[in-house]
Amino acid sequence: MIRIGFFGTPDIASYALEKLCEKFEIVFLVAPEDKECGRNRGIRYCSAKETACCMDIPVLQPASLKDPEFQSAIESYNADIFVVVAYGKLIPEKVFSLPPLGTINLHPSLLPKYRGAAPVQWALINGEKVSGVTVQMINKDLDAGDIVLQEKLIIDENITAEELYEKVLPMGADLLIKSIELLASGEAKTKPQNHEEATYCGKIDRAAAHINWGEKASAIHNLVRGLNPKPAAWTTFKGMNIKVWRTSLFNEDPGYIPAPGEVFRFQKKRLLAGTGEGIIEILLIQPENRKIMDGSAFINGYRIESGERFE
Repeated sequence: MIRIGFFGTPDIASYALEKLCEKFEIVFLVAPEDKECGRNRGIRYCSAKETACCMDIPVLQPASLKDPEFQSAIESYNADIFVVVAYGKLIPEKVFSLPPLGTINLHPSLLPKYRGAAPVQWALINGEKVSGVTVQMINKDLDAGDIVLQEKLIIDENITAEELYEKVLPMGADLLIKSIELLASGEAKTKPQNHEEATYCGKIDRAAAHINWGEKASAIHNLVRGLNPKPAAWTTFKGMNIKVWRTSLFNEDPGYIPAPGEVFRFQKKRLLAGTGEGIIEILLIQPENRKIMDGSAFINGYRIESGERFE
């Protein structure tokens, strides 16, 4: 049976780990160090570690992947191949060159597009119609290795990042299994990426998640769905922070043209807002320190007066 060393952190890694366990022998998991969280500063395991512990898979959590003791430890497991899924750190050459079949990485985009962090979120924010997953050989550069397999996925204009991940998870796990089997059999036909077509995406901070109501309605809609569930697009209303969870493009005639950010009701129960171009309907919204509510509940709970705006 093929022996695999696995590097991973969040839910997508946990899902892939479970699926690979059904076909191969997972000899270890490398995960980030545990973090303290909450008021009681309790220790929280990442999703991949929780899965590995349930399956009695040895877990290694080095402070640095360049640590010689760590490198000797993983070498002693005699893995045939290393698999990386959203581990969060660059793998040094002394590590990724250890196994005889090399080290592969699952990336949720059609490389060379969207190298780097948050590719699913940025694909939606940018309004992409097609995305997908790639299994690539790891090399010294970020997400720049030769492609083993790729699969495309059509993106619906209303799908959120969370919903897209639900589609990517099984697709990515299947692609990893196929890639490992091809590499083990010697039948893999890898191809280099066209680096001239490469695009990069960075982490999304709070500033990037702030809604600019002067943008087009389509751009705001894409931002909202791209940031659902994390970190969530936000705005302010009457001095309070508001998270906007789900929207749709409004194509009816409201009777007048609202200013960017102007909040108003339509047919009593529908919550609308003006933008730099077009109108957006807000379907799910969360005022500060409150639960998520629909537009109608927001209208009933917060008296909207003429000319008030999201900022």
